[in-house]
Amino acid sequence: MSNTELWDSVEKTDPRFTKKVNQRGGFTAIGAQYQMRKATESFGPYGIGWGVKEESFERYEDTGLVLYQGTLWYKHGKAVGTVPIHSSIKYHSNNRVDDDFAKKVATDALTKGLSRLGFNADVFMGLFDDNKYVSSLKKEFGSNGAAEKVDDSWREKVVTEINTLDDDNKRLVTKALEDGKINATNWKKTIDRIIEIRDAVADE
Repeated sequence: MSNTELWDSVEKTDPRFTKKVNQRGGFTAIGAQYQMRKATESFGPYGIGWGVKEESFERYEDTGLVLYQGTLWYKHGKAVGTVPIHSSIKYHSNNRVDDDFAKKVATDALTKGLSRLGFNADVFMGLFDDNKYVSSLKKEFGSNGAAEKVDDSWREKVVTEINTLDDDNKRLVTKALEDGKINATNWKKTIDRIIEIRDAVADE
């Protein structure tokens, strides 16, 4: 058995389950449910073939940060492996608490933990910055190149409109985009709503 057998089997990412995020210098985000499905394909159902245990959250009131820690476990052949996982996130800012902070920080930690086993390694190795590589994956996974191009177009328009908003509304709309509430099917109505919000603020 090769030491990279597991890695080699899970390193490639279907572009349909990724999205470009124009924050922190820009990066490629991977769909959490897609990752969980790939882990289930490799190890078995969650809670039986793999899972997370010993989870904890520690808040730091002075900074607004919460530290999440846990242990990712998985069955590989007859062995059971463990990977320590951790991540931190701001759970409140400007006296506002992020209701989804627990889900976000736990998901981020899980993503990083799975990456240590090779899951979606091509994203973490920066290969998604290479258009030729992504095009080859679209052919391999059967992604529709034309649809992907349209997807990029609507996202750029939404981001452009977001940048015209005041800080509070910018955070709300950016969160909706990150959570997938803004998508290729509703982006036109969303832009109209963004403009409506912007004009209402300007009239006050």
